[in-house]
Amino acid sequence: MYAMDALGEVHLEREEYEQFVKWCTKGAEAGLPKAMFNLGRCLMSGQGVAAPDFPAAADCYRRAADAGHGEAAYYLSSMYTIGRGWAR
Repeated sequence: MYAMDALGEVHLEREEYEQFVKWCTKGAEAGLPKAMFNLGRCLMSGQGVAAPDFPAAADCYRRAADAGHGEAAYYLSSMYTIGRGWAR
C-alpha cells in the first residue's frame, strides 16, 4: 500500500502528473488518507487530469479528513467556504 504512495511521489518529483494521479488513485482505493488528499489536490487543480473536478476533489478531501488527515479537513473547509464542489 505504501509503495503506491512512494511511486506516486517519484512521478510527482519528475512532474509526470498523469502517472502521479494513477498512483494516487490506486492508493486512495486502498484506503491511504495521504493518497486521497493528493488525489483531491490534483482533481481541484486539474493537474494530471483532463479538467478540474471540484465535486470529486471535495469527496477525496472528505474521505481523507474522515480518516484523520488534518490538511484534507482544512482544504475541505476552504471548499465549503468558497462554494466549490456543490451549489451554495
